[in-house]
Amino acid sequence: MMIDTKIATNSNKASNSKSSLVSFFKLEGVGVFIILILLSLFLTVMIPSFLTFDNISNLLVQSIFIMIIAFGMMFVLSTGGIDLSVGSVLGLTGGVTGWLMMSGLNMWIAILGGLILGFLIGLINGVIITKLKISAFLVTFAMLYIARGLLTLLTKEEPISSFATPGFVFLAQGDVLGIPTPFLITLVLFLLLYFLFKFTKYGRFIIATGSNTEAARLSGVSTDRINISVYALSGLLAAVAGILLTSRLTSVQPLMGNGYELYAIAAAAIGGTSMFGGKASMVGVTMGSLILGLIANGLDLLLVDQFYRLIITGIIIIIAVAIERYLSRKS
Repeated sequence: MMIDTKIATNSNKASNSKSSLVSFFKLEGVGVFIILILLSLFLTVMIPSFLTFDNISNLLVQSIFIMIIAFGMMFVLSTGGIDLSVGSVLGLTGGVTGWLMMSGLNMWIAILGGLILGFLIGLINGVIITKLKISAFLVTFAMLYIARGLLTLLTKEEPISSFATPGFVFLAQGDVLGIPTPFLITLVLFLLLYFLFKFTKYGRFIIATGSNTEAARLSGVSTDRINISVYALSGLLAAVAGILLTSRLTSVQPLMGNGYELYAIAAAAIGGTSMFGGKASMVGVTMGSLILGLIANGLDLLLVDQFYRLIITGIIIIIAVAIERYLSRKS
């Protein structure tokens, strides 16, 4: 009997230990956080100048632009959709904001104009996709070209500059008590979006729509409104990123934001967002964006040739997504 009791006790201990390990890996974003730590340790060993305050601060600020549009991409992907227009919308809204300021408008009115434009483009995407039943891939791919074409017309293929006021520059280059302002802006956005996604009916309806649209509709969820709203939110967040990037560069470049949509999708995928809808993590997307920033920063510091950088970045993204999926399945 004593032996049986000991066996049972040991078995319970092993079971509890395994249960604790599973619970640990079920924590939101923990798998991708482990990847982030391992990559950071590798770069710290390989590059002595990596772990300095200036470099870390620069890395965080550079990651923020991808992170903000990745937040919007996460909401879209959660419903089973996709938004390929965010990079061009980022460029166009930043360009329009700069152009409005150059035309003599007040900074805040120019910023509001850029935000409204981003929201409207996202809203148009959502309405066309939802009401006309056209593929999200095709609609947003077409909008990518429309927005990029409008930016080219606006800039006449030449950079726009000499419009940035000290207040506008402060948005992306200033700091509050030593903390960069873009970091604070992104933190506020993260907290608001995290609450919206995690603790409101809206967030639950998004996941329900992505998991099974028909079942969600039959349960009383207005799936059309949900789908339209996530594209509008994606466009709005792309505009926020565009305005901050314009403030950072103090100019508007014709190719500004080019390719950012792919990085946003990669950040969401690395962070555990399902490409088929129904599963997403704000914390994971944040970590995924930082991983992409780490990769770019590390390759810069290592002076890796541009051609090799593309190959290395692609390989690391595949490995990171594979590891995250493996840890998710194990949990």
